[in-house]
Amino acid sequence: MYTRKEIIRQMFKIGIPVAAQNFVSVLVNMLDTIMIGSVGEAQLGAINQVNSLYVFFNMFVWGISMGTVVITARYWGQGKIDPIRDMIGLAMRVNIIAALLLSTVTLTIPEIVMRVFASDPEVIAYGAEYLRIMGWFYVLPAVSTTFLSNLRAIHDVKISVAVYTCSCLTNLVLNWVLIYGNLGAPRLEVAGAAIATAVSKTLEIVLVLIYMYKFEHRLNFRIHYIFAKTAQYIPSFIKFGIPVFFSEFIWGFGMTMQSAILGQYSKEFLAAYSLVLVILDLSTVAMCGFSNASLILLGNMIGAGKDGEAKKWSKFFVIGGLGVGIFMASVIMVIRPFAPGFIVCSETTANYILSMLLVCAYIDVCYGTSWNLGAGVLRAGGDTGFVAKIDVFSAVFMKGVLGAICGLWLKLDPLLVMTIVCSDELVKAIIYFVKYLKGDWLRHGMTVHQEEPELT
Repeated sequence: MYTRKEIIRQMFKIGIPVAAQNFVSVLVNMLDTIMIGSVGEAQLGAINQVNSLYVFFNMFVWGISMGTVVITARYWGQGKIDPIRDMIGLAMRVNIIAALLLSTVTLTIPEIVMRVFASDPEVIAYGAEYLRIMGWFYVLPAVSTTFLSNLRAIHDVKISVAVYTCSCLTNLVLNWVLIYGNLGAPRLEVAGAAIATAVSKTLEIVLVLIYMYKFEHRLNFRIHYIFAKTAQYIPSFIKFGIPVFFSEFIWGFGMTMQSAILGQYSKEFLAAYSLVLVILDLSTVAMCGFSNASLILLGNMIGAGKDGEAKKWSKFFVIGGLGVGIFMASVIMVIRPFAPGFIVCSETTANYILSMLLVCAYIDVCYGTSWNLGAGVLRAGGDTGFVAKIDVFSAVFMKGVLGAICGLWLKLDPLLVMTIVCSDELVKAIIYFVKYLKGDWLRHGMTVHQEEPELT
């Protein structure tokens, strides 16, 4: 029997490190944005649009990884180790292949890739310059993200904070050195930002490998598990994991479509959007931590056969998620008057920033329910297929089709277009909540029965 004190303790144990990891990462991205924004609006727009491509790739990697996490969390609840190692190896294998394909495309045709995300020739040129450097390094986060995300299923979250903190701080310092040419280094601007990111990703994988081989003794994962036979897990991964992949990947696709559509507006709007998007990301770190905690804890309960406990405590997570969303919306409203001063910008850009942050506050309230239910409660319960269907509809119709009609065809005001495409989170929140109230969100059959020794 779980007590409220134990649930809250476990929630903070998992949620706070996850939130801290995302906070550090997004905060550094925000400072990077401020740095490159002081160089020029075209450079800032280019970096933002290139990052939209990385979001697309990262959502693929994250989707495959979280597709295994929903399963490994239950194996951990059952006290089984070998399946967890095998599932991590399967996810790494898929993500490495995806990374190599992306590297091939970005290194071969960087200008063509950038034309998808921007129309301004100056923005395209700066973006292609960035891709020619970063294209060599996409395989590194494919490995580190897969391993670190699956460690959350066994409540090992502190290493993620340590790795990403070191990586992000390295990125920040190198940006200051290489973008501006400090400490005797050449002033490289956009190229400097790319080099700094590449070095930080290299440090990231080095730290992960050291931890895997020297300090992690519960899973004892080794690189050769990437080639492990995983045929027996494929049916459950296809049924429960692949929908999670589609949910995460299609979200990345939707955000990429959103950036591509909004990228066709002026440099001033694009510069404002670049800053506001980072602020929005910063405001969502608490929700990310909370939803991850609900996913892991409910998944562990269900894996241990405690369905009644899982349904009981799901109410706590649903209400708490909405509360976190409302709180973060309030934080955005507090910083809103000061935000235009974060970058060097024109009066037009400043006005765009102030208006966009109102939209962000509205989005945060929606996130509080849509994220926690979609990525937390319903996913932990195994109802991943339903979540994926709604996520696909949301990204394809509201961000893709509706966004293209409003932005590219009707050419409506960019602020109105941004509000429309971001309202998919409101639609998802309503649908998920109705589904939750029906009470049929808990599914079994996610794991493969094996005779294995219990954890000690």
